Amino acid sequence: MEAMTESGRASARAKRARVELQLHRGAGARQYRELGAFVRYCVARIERELGEIEHWSVTIAPAGGEFTSVVAVHDGGDAIEATGTGMDGPLAAWEALCRLEQRLREARARRTTDPALATGAPVRRHLALVGGSGAR
Repeated sequence: MEAMTESGRASARAKRARVELQLHRGAGARQYRELGAFVRYCVARIERELGEIEHWSVTIAPAGGEFTSVVAVHDGGDAIEATGTGMDGPLAAWEALCRLEQRLREARARRTTDPALATGAPVRRHLALVGGSGAR
C-alpha cells in the first residue's frame, strides 16, 4: 500500500478539525479515537449525499444511566441542532446524527424552489417529475 502524501495527511487533518468532538471528563484516549472515527464516518456519509458542511460540533456524555448526544451545524444561514439518546455513546451519536440529517434536508428544502434536489432525490426521478428526457 502506498504511503500517504503530505497533502493527503493535511487533508485528513483538516477533515478531522471540521468535526469537533466533546466527551465527558472520564473519557480516555481510546474512547476519543473510537467515537471520533465513528462520528467522522457518519459525517462523511451525510456529506456524500448533502455536500460538505464547514463545522460539526458533537457532544456525547453520560446522563442518568444512558448517554446523550447533541450535534450542531451551521448550514446556509441556518443553525441546526439535534439530540439523541442511547445505551452507549455511539448509539446516542447515531440517533442525533440521523435526526440532524433529516433537519438538514428540511432546511435545504425550505431554501430552494426545487425540493426534489434539496432532499437528494435521484436525478432520473427528478427529471421524470419535471418532464425531462431522463425518465425511464
